[in-house]
Amino acid sequence: MTSRLSFAEMLDHHPGQSATTIAEKALNQACALVGADAGVLYLRRQDAEDDSLVHAATHPGPKPAEHRISLDLPAMATIAVRTGATLKFDDATTPDAIATLNRDVDIPPGFEPGATAAFPLTNHAKNIIGVLVLSTDTISGRNFSTAPLDLFVRFCRLAGAAVEHADLLEQISQTQLDTSARTERLRTQVERLAFIEDIEGVRGDDAFRLAISMLARAAEIYDEGTGNHVFRVNEYSHFLGQTLGKDAKYCHQLRYSAQLHDVGKMGVAPSVLRKTSALDSAERREMDNHTVYGHRILSQSPRLAMAAEIALNHHEKWDGSGYPAGKRGDDIPLSARIVQIADIYDALRSRRPYKPSFDHAHARDIILHGDDRIDSGGHFDPMVVEAFGDTHASFDKIWRNLQDS
Repeated sequence: MTSRLSFAEMLDHHPGQSATTIAEKALNQACALVGADAGVLYLRRQDAEDDSLVHAATHPGPKPAEHRISLDLPAMATIAVRTGATLKFDDATTPDAIATLNRDVDIPPGFEPGATAAFPLTNHAKNIIGVLVLSTDTISGRNFSTAPLDLFVRFCRLAGAAVEHADLLEQISQTQLDTSARTERLRTQVERLAFIEDIEGVRGDDAFRLAISMLARAAEIYDEGTGNHVFRVNEYSHFLGQTLGKDAKYCHQLRYSAQLHDVGKMGVAPSVLRKTSALDSAERREMDNHTVYGHRILSQSPRLAMAAEIALNHHEKWDGSGYPAGKRGDDIPLSARIVQIADIYDALRSRRPYKPSFDHAHARDIILHGDDRIDSGGHFDPMVVEAFGDTHASFDKIWRNLQDS
């Protein structure tokens, strides 16, 4: 249990990671869990014309250049994926092992294996999405007979789901789809991410926080290179909630929900989202619709109710001049009023193609008094502005602790 949860916590504490990074961490954790000295991790690629494997991680040494390995090629990795069975040889020099092992596929270059085992990686639906092949060093004399293999099978489900979702999100970012298709695809991913809670043996809350981190990764992919923006917004929002006297449960929900405020940008046409010149009226409407898309996506999960209300309302303004519905005053959920200030403060501190990074004093003054673009009295809930003004130094501390490298 400890090793599986430490992997979930590692992902949760460092969200927004690439599929390669997660694959490398999963492989390293797998080696530590069963006492392996080397290993390879492959992801499965399936389409109408092909079913193959691609390298995702190798230990020790760098990941080989990506090339497809047909499932028809004899190897431990391909057999494990085709059959769904775990293969294990305590001695790689036996005739059966020699007949089954494919050193070009199953073993890192230059490594001499002692014991070798192949473990299918599965997702939340128990579909096989990849494979881990692990080996001990021949001179060590160790094998996998004493390894906690029942526990390791459960770890493979968590690792498989984590790598798959990061990989899928990266594939989405590279695909040019029309708005309705992108929104539908993300909706499907949200449903699948929500079911991560069903992974056997993983505590529901750990799995749920992992799912949230994956959704935050989705939001990052479709934004303009915002680095740690969503995670700073989490911390600002959590702090403001505490400052306003909200209870621990509310603040906890706010902390994991705030990072999803812009997830609806995955539903916006890339040509609009990444346009560097001024948007025309139709493009502006499409951009503004990211609030509606976000609500539509997140409302699929009851546990994301606060995230859904934030996504829909974080561009509403206290005086009713915001969007998408022109809500005013207390009709705007408090969660969205909090995240609005957190989001704008961080945007002011961050460098963008169209603006420099402002220091804390400049950003604070804009929140408190406004400028030529922001009317503080019209934009923000006065109560939340007052709380910010009383505690603004803590925002600067959060910024410095989580600033982009």
